Amino acid sequence: MKSRKFMALLLGASLTIGTLAGCGGSEKETAKTTEQAATEASDKGEDKSEETKTTDGTEGISQDSGKALDYEGVTLSVVLAQGWDTPGREALFQKYTDKTGVQFDVQMLPDDMASELIKTKFATEELPDIILNSGSVIEHTYMLPDERLVDLTEEAWTDQLISKDSFMVDGKIWGIPLGGQGFFAFAVNKKVFADNGLDIPTSKEELEQCFETLKKNGVQPMYLASKDPWVVGNMTSGGIQKALDKDPQLIEKLNKNEVKYQDIPGMVEVLEDLRRWNEAGYLGDNTMADSWDGEYQAFGENKCGVTIGLTTWDVTMEEKYPGSAENMELIPFYIGDSDTYFAGTTAQWYIPKSGKYVDIVKDFFQFAAEQENLNAFYGAMGEASTPWKDVEVDCLAPTKQLIEKLNSGEYSYHFGHNSLVQGQDFDGLCKLAQEVLIGNKTAQEGVKEYDQMRAQIAKALGLSGF
Repeated sequence: MKSRKFMALLLGASLTIGTLAGCGGSEKETAKTTEQAATEASDKGEDKSEETKTTDGTEGISQDSGKALDYEGVTLSVVLAQGWDTPGREALFQKYTDKTGVQFDVQMLPDDMASELIKTKFATEELPDIILNSGSVIEHTYMLPDERLVDLTEEAWTDQLISKDSFMVDGKIWGIPLGGQGFFAFAVNKKVFADNGLDIPTSKEELEQCFETLKKNGVQPMYLASKDPWVVGNMTSGGIQKALDKDPQLIEKLNKNEVKYQDIPGMVEVLEDLRRWNEAGYLGDNTMADSWDGEYQAFGENKCGVTIGLTTWDVTMEEKYPGSAENMELIPFYIGDSDTYFAGTTAQWYIPKSGKYVDIVKDFFQFAAEQENLNAFYGAMGEASTPWKDVEVDCLAPTKQLIEKLNSGEYSYHFGHNSLVQGQDFDGLCKLAQEVLIGNKTAQEGVKEYDQMRAQIAKALGLSGF
């Protein structure tokens, strides 16, 4: 397995990206490191006194004021969800501690409560020095960036992003993207399929035929982890894909209330498929008892045919169940009218304005963006794509095959509607999707209710047409 460089997914309103670098061979994009930028600035006679520097490991220079930073006795408070944590995070914190003496006090939130707890922290303004959230301020409108967050647009590390514009909201960058830009997919257990005489499906129709065979043979067709709302909501990611292919102005129309989600057949069909699959027994006896953590055992012990996977998930699976990566194939989200992979949103780290050590957190972000530290962070994660230039990562067989299929044009990908359309309450959508899944609402009722929910948010945001 060779270490290669991967291009980023561009997560803005544009739905086009550059070629993804595969695990085989691809032209490398060279990054400007902070040192190179400083050298160039010096050659041009530019004043770069605002760039972060370190001296003896206990003092740095504030990027904003040019004043020396005092690291002595500083402890940065950090809040994140357990499921959003990454293998390289502790090592990155420790390396900064070793260099500066700054300590980190991490509050790890349980996955099933994290979204609501973070929303509450923003509402009550009880915010830490660093807060990690699973998406952007478009997806989480309650973050109120102009009021609550530090503007990071002019930070030196932003020049190391492959696409600065992709992380801008209203022309500003509010967080540093330290996470993977992974692809979500249906993970097929090749052994279970082979044992039941099944080929890897290439359409929703074929997938459902496989589900029916597995059910008849006493095997749980799909382990959906419906106990965790975000997994169910995740299925709606491609709900507008086909409609957007037909109408490039769809996002703008949704943002102006000229079109509603209930008008988009694919969005309704996703929820209808979930309800129908559950009623047919394709999701097991009690899908609402199945959790994200339980997926590892279900897949690793060959107790299901298909589950939800993503690039990096194969790395964790391999650690827990050696050999499972070779037993996995990642196929597109065949649900609703979608037939592509889901390009997920990068988790971002934000600096609340109310933080006690804003300049030191900025200094830490610049430290994290040093090329050596980015390589170590993403190398530990094993992610197949990053938002940063020239980052080296390894990948396992399922991810390698997925990238090869994307590069060859055999398959494509979609962006989640909630990262494109304004006025989202993704937590609310996830809960509505659960209600439809278990039959408490029809698919049309669920989508209509979400339109109403979104309209209230859009009005508060001042979007025209609502």
